[in-house]
Amino acid sequence: MSGKQNRRDSKAARDAAREAARKREQRRTLVTAGIVVGALVIGGTLIALSLNNPEDPDIAEGPTPSDSALPSDTPSSPDPVPSGNGVAPCIPAPPPASAGQPKQTYAAAEPGQLAGGTAHNAVVETSCGRMVFRLLEDDAPETVNSFIFLAREGFYDGLEVFRNATSISALQTGAGDNQGTWDIGYTLPDEFGRAEFFGGYEPGALAMAKTADPNSGGSQFFMVYGETSLPPEYTLFGQLVEGLDVLESIGAIPVQDPSDPSNEAPSAQVYLDSVTIDTFPQEPPGPNAPVETTAPSPAAS
Repeated sequence: MSGKQNRRDSKAARDAAREAARKREQRRTLVTAGIVVGALVIGGTLIALSLNNPEDPDIAEGPTPSDSALPSDTPSSPDPVPSGNGVAPCIPAPPPASAGQPKQTYAAAEPGQLAGGTAHNAVVETSCGRMVFRLLEDDAPETVNSFIFLAREGFYDGLEVFRNATSISALQTGAGDNQGTWDIGYTLPDEFGRAEFFGGYEPGALAMAKTADPNSGGSQFFMVYGETSLPPEYTLFGQLVEGLDVLESIGAIPVQDPSDPSNEAPSAQVYLDSVTIDTFPQEPPGPNAPVETTAPSPAAS
């Protein structure tokens, strides 16, 4: 083989090697591009799936599982909204077992409930909390005697606070059928002395409800939870000494239909779980001492 032929053969071998290397590089480039394109397609698919997956709490629009309401044995209640005076309305506990039980009437209150030398507190347990009223037996003896008699009979247990008279800041209860027309079966004389002496009622006042007729009190009473313009025409027979926050929170419960002045039923029902009487030795004169309502006799000349 001549030298010229050897050079031609060598050049052809180099060209073949270069062509083979070029083809290998082209194949590698195509494979790499295919991998990149495939990765982009797969990645795009995953992103699209995640955007449409409502079970992903980090991406899904709307409430996540942690925001959802959980099953409960009792209905959920909204957060209490403060009333106009900044007091949050009570969220009452469930009704007591005595709620809805029929109540009897009486021909008269049994006398002798007031023992000499003693004072009395009415402990009123409600579905919103506990209140204690100092009873004013010296100023309203017949009304207090009747109230203690009915409390000891268990008459008040389970009754509703059926009226929130927001215009006078008063809560009414004590009706055997939770209606304002309930008649206990007897009436009480008006004992206005203390209310007249002070010109009305302070927050925490415990007073007897009545009709427009004189001496028409019975079992129904009201509790004043705020400032009121109510005239002193109702027997004031007790004053709150514990639980003003409870009384105010019950008063903050709105009525069912604020646009209807005749509808004063509370939107959430509060019950008197129990009314019991505590008796203790008569205290020295103080804020709840009886008031002097008779004019002094003229001095002898």
